[in-house]
Amino acid sequence: MPYAPAPSADDPTAVMGRRVGAWLLDGVIVLAPSVALASRDFEFIRFDDFDAATDFCDDLTDASADAVCVPVPGVDRAYFAEDIPEGGVIGGWVLALGLGILIYVLLQGLRGWTPGKLLFGLRTVGEDGEPPGIGKAIVRWLLFIVDGLLAGLVGFIVALTSTGHRRVGDMAARTYVVGRQHAGRPVVLPGATPPAYAGRPSPPGYARAPGGGGARDTGG
Repeated sequence: MPYAPAPSADDPTAVMGRRVGAWLLDGVIVLAPSVALASRDFEFIRFDDFDAATDFCDDLTDASADAVCVPVPGVDRAYFAEDIPEGGVIGGWVLALGLGILIYVLLQGLRGWTPGKLLFGLRTVGEDGEPPGIGKAIVRWLLFIVDGLLAGLVGFIVALTSTGHRRVGDMAARTYVVGRQHAGRPVVLPGATPPAYAGRPSPPGYARAPGGGGARDTGG
């Protein structure tokens, strides 16, 4: 007989602040070692001010189409390479891809968390509250092509304003990001009709309504 958990006044997906923190941490974990590998052959020059570092980079890149130069504010340095070895760039991309698959697909799909989400007490779940699985995790990851536009602003705005705080990838994969305490049970949003699961026994605290018309809370 079907049952449905009682609606909750709390929104389990109202975790946008922690989501941003988790996203930033995961990004650092993926990108930092990849950038370090790709830029291992860079040199740097210290300048008296940031404008001088910027002028140096402009002159260097104008003189050579193969040169890469990045002025860094605060430390007044310019990191540059006149010819980056192709192996370093490819190695950096391969490392980023591998870390991305490990964190965003395998860990998130099978366990429901990334390092950032684990630290900030979040879980990625399907509509049933369980880890989404590899397939849905791949969909979420690939759709970051859209959500990541404008440095992630598109995904942030969509998640901030949508029901269930879902970005485009979540909508396509039918996933949610919830607080850790809400994982393991169906996602019920305030004002939404709770899902019914036919053929499962009623959980503690619920009794079947007379005539098989669903379930009611016994207050247990």
